[in-house]
Amino acid sequence: MISLRARLLFAIVRLSRLKNYLLKPGRAEKYIARDHARGPASPVRWLRKHCDIEKSEIDGQPLYRLRPKENGTFLHIFYLHGGGYAFNIVSLHWHFIKKLIRKTGASVTVPIYPLSPENKWDRSYAMVMEAFRQAVSRHGAENIVVMGDSAGGGFSLGLSQMLRDEGKALPAKLVLLSPYLDQTAADATQAELEKTDVLISVEGIRRLGSWWMREGEDPAMFPASPLFAPLDRLPPMLVFAGTDEVLLADSLRLKQKGDECGANIELKLYDRMQHVWMLLPIPEAKKALNEITGFLLASKS
Repeated sequence: MISLRARLLFAIVRLSRLKNYLLKPGRAEKYIARDHARGPASPVRWLRKHCDIEKSEIDGQPLYRLRPKENGTFLHIFYLHGGGYAFNIVSLHWHFIKKLIRKTGASVTVPIYPLSPENKWDRSYAMVMEAFRQAVSRHGAENIVVMGDSAGGGFSLGLSQMLRDEGKALPAKLVLLSPYLDQTAADATQAELEKTDVLISVEGIRRLGSWWMREGEDPAMFPASPLFAPLDRLPPMLVFAGTDEVLLADSLRLKQKGDECGANIELKLYDRMQHVWMLLPIPEAKKALNEITGFLLASKS
């Protein structure tokens, strides 16, 4: 049963009409322009106090490396934030990263990749690929788990597929949180799921996808839509999706396609949960965090 806190929080999001606001041509672009002018959120206070933080740049884009000052472990998390490839990292992401560090003692790399619509997938992937190469040189691929929420989940899958295709070292595991895997939003079930989703719409997915693509490109192409690329020879994956979110369809198709080719994909479905609920201050998020932690700490065997 859904918790009261989750029920209230989702009701507030619905009443805010943020979903409709982002759909309106012109207004959505203004919203993104303000977000880009404000810039990415910085690591929250707990991280600044309890972690050694190194900030550098790749192609003019910030790259954060965090290491706990005490009780660190071998584990390294390569975290790719969500936001439809168009919105900056926010404090909610940093608070989630804080929880991961507190639970696991992991060090973390956080690339602040170039955002659409000013930038397209090719520049963002180039920056993230270089950030991952640097993480491998410092920590070893066998100690790295790539994780991301929403668009960051799609990015995490696409990055691993690209590394595989180029014959490069792969991470030990992947964790995909409400992953956004298909820019076309072509699944027939998504129109019905849109009725229960308080944040994401089919039209919104397609609009974000069009900003992410270069002119004339097919939104179903790899790596922009990693769902349509092969899933063989990839690390084990832990995937989370809520039954009330539009992007549930992406996770279900990922699991089905993975089962058909023998990929190791564990899918966790949470009843009546909304998009990226695992980042929110609700009881269901605590349960998901515990499951993620178990998966992370078992990644070296």
